[in-house]
Amino acid sequence: MSFDPTTYEETSFDAILPAKELIKQIKQSYNNNKYPLVVDIGCGPGNTVKLLDNELKPEQIIGIDIDTEMISFAKQNNGLKNSEYYVQDIGADFDKWDQSLQKVSGKVSVIFSNYALHWVRDVETAAKNMSRLLSNTGIIVVDILYVGDIYRNVSVEQRAKYEQWLRYPSEQEVIGRWMSALKGAGLTQIDIKFWRPKCIYPEKVYDEFIQYPINWYKQYLKDNVDSGVNVDDLLKDLILKDRARKMSEKSPKGEDLIEIKQELWNFVIRK
Repeated sequence: MSFDPTTYEETSFDAILPAKELIKQIKQSYNNNKYPLVVDIGCGPGNTVKLLDNELKPEQIIGIDIDTEMISFAKQNNGLKNSEYYVQDIGADFDKWDQSLQKVSGKVSVIFSNYALHWVRDVETAAKNMSRLLSNTGIIVVDILYVGDIYRNVSVEQRAKYEQWLRYPSEQEVIGRWMSALKGAGLTQIDIKFWRPKCIYPEKVYDEFIQYPINWYKQYLKDNVDSGVNVDDLLKDLILKDRARKMSEKSPKGEDLIEIKQELWNFVIRK
């Protein structure tokens, strides 16, 4: 899916609510009101880097993302005097990271991640990398989106049929694996909060944005999908039926709006 910064900016106010909740947790949980070095994992186009800078006033802030287009946009549009951006996969072996990032090992006061870690496949390596970056007095505050069980509103027969084509991990598997990985990386002080933020989008915008959750599910596609099935259309229909509600109100621009339910797990983590 190509990156459209205009669309991202238009919908970013919805993703900002969870980001602000994470920042609130940082302020409540961190033992110091000074933040020498903050790392934003999955920083996207840099919106949250600017938000973190405004709210925490860190001495230095590093944004990393696996998407080269996102990082390019962030450097051009959301660069700050105290910010640096890198193309980096949090799930890659640390000895293959950019040397500038390797140098901050053990020095990071806050690791932050909003709406990004659900994409990580190698959670064990990601957890080890976060532990390696974190200072002994540092804190990790992240949220993990469970993209959702889109089969819960279909019949037993339909679910059995769909699971022959696409069987994605359960919420217990996703969160349980992260818990095990974090503990295995020596991150044993873990507080968890579950909540269901609701995001409001113009319908025409979400028609584009919905490709992101569709792509998450498609990671788990098998090879035996019937040739006559349009997987994207099927997933879009299931996603909308599961979590979307058409609103009677209009946007300030007179656009039709839909409300989308999210399922988020917030983690506050220390060594």
